[in-house]
Amino acid sequence: MMALLSADQNLLAPNLTAAANDFGLDSHQKDTYLGGYVMAAFFMIGAPSAIICGWLTDKVNRVHLLFAIIIIGQGPCLCTYFVTTFWQFLVLRMLTGVAVGGVFPLVFSLLGDLFPATQRAAMASLLQIATGLGIGAGQFIAGIVGPATNWRIPFVLVAAPALLLALIMVATTREPPRGAFEEALRHQYAEGHAYEETISWAKAKQALRSPSNWVLITQAIPGCLPWGMMQTYFNDYLSQEKGFTVQVATLVLLLFGLGGGVGIIAGGAAGQLLYNWRKEAMPVMAGACIMLGVAPVYYLINVDLQAAGVPATLAMAALAGAVVSVAAPNLRAAMLNVNEPETRGVALALQSVTDDLGRGLGPIIVAAFIETLGGRRNAFNLAVAGWLPCGVIIFGLSFCMRKDEAAVQDRLRRHSHAAAVERRRTGSCGLGDDVLIEGPPSPVVVAARAGDGERSSSGSMGSGVDGARLHEPGGTVFAHVHQRQPSPRPGRWRPY
Repeated sequence: MMALLSADQNLLAPNLTAAANDFGLDSHQKDTYLGGYVMAAFFMIGAPSAIICGWLTDKVNRVHLLFAIIIIGQGPCLCTYFVTTFWQFLVLRMLTGVAVGGVFPLVFSLLGDLFPATQRAAMASLLQIATGLGIGAGQFIAGIVGPATNWRIPFVLVAAPALLLALIMVATTREPPRGAFEEALRHQYAEGHAYEETISWAKAKQALRSPSNWVLITQAIPGCLPWGMMQTYFNDYLSQEKGFTVQVATLVLLLFGLGGGVGIIAGGAAGQLLYNWRKEAMPVMAGACIMLGVAPVYYLINVDLQAAGVPATLAMAALAGAVVSVAAPNLRAAMLNVNEPETRGVALALQSVTDDLGRGLGPIIVAAFIETLGGRRNAFNLAVAGWLPCGVIIFGLSFCMRKDEAAVQDRLRRHSHAAAVERRRTGSCGLGDDVLIEGPPSPVVVAARAGDGERSSSGSMGSGVDGARLHEPGGTVFAHVHQRQPSPRPGRWRPY
């Protein structure tokens, strides 16, 4: 799903000139309108979408919300096939930006409830890989299919399967329990009581007081400027200024994306090992890799690539993608670790907003650089330098992350203790909600309801359940728990 939702981000880049000719735009309008305005609209609509979806992520069923986001975003992507004017295309790209902006806080919030802190960086790398591969695959499809047919066809090839997969997802998948893998809440879940907190203005303000959140949010502002340049202009730059065909230019960007996939895998694994060894080492590695990524991109911008040859160009593109992608899964995991389950959606949304603003305003800023500095090369060199302050900001995370994580666990621990005291005072057995808990020998759904104490007709209580009544609607085991349940195991979230 993440791959399909990401695939439409760069569908226009390989066919920028073809679309400009179709709309009757000259070379200056191509960079300004298609490269600047369209990308700005795409990501600028993603910014408010991220805020709204981030808030709703902490309030409503996340599976249903994800389905709605996909329909709202991918429907217009499918309709791109029918556009005849630039302004029609602009409006549809704005609507498609809803899916891109809204999906990140939602999906990473789900990840936080599927894995503990000791595994989140590694697992976040899988989502980042899907995103990177989706962007690369979408650009590859557009670069191959677009010149052979027309530039609109790739939008249909990406949107149709995303809509189909959304229908399958909403019919077969259920939401995991919030906070099930927080260390401070393990005792509460072991007793069969769900974590019921949701977002509020007070909690949102508490999240904004976290120094780690501010580091993670602000690093994206300079860091997204190079990404905006690479995703919007670089394919066209390689074909128009560097003398490659559209297909070879697309292959260069595909290798950049594949290298990014390798960097995400290696970065997620290395970052998790460093985090488990010493938390502060993870952001140091992430910041250093971001800054080192400037060198290979400068090579691609400034060197005579025809003289260097296609193999060297492809190798340097893969190296650039690998180095600059190391930070991504580690920063997402850090955001999960320094926020409570009910504030993660909003915190991730704020991070996504700065991503979207950077990628949306980035092409406009680069277009202004092109006009001011007298050409694309100088403008691109300046844009890539944005990774340098980005890396410095990320270094700052090493000074505050440990303290902020401890504060989160302390607040969760105090909430769990207060809830336990209240349950003992009122004699309540549970919170009245179904919660999927995985533990030996089979998954059970804890539905802790006061007064439910019947045994099954056979008189048995079921493995691992004390004082409960078991029944199996549709093959899923439900248990009305009164005493203890095993804690969930990482990643053991299954559909109906």
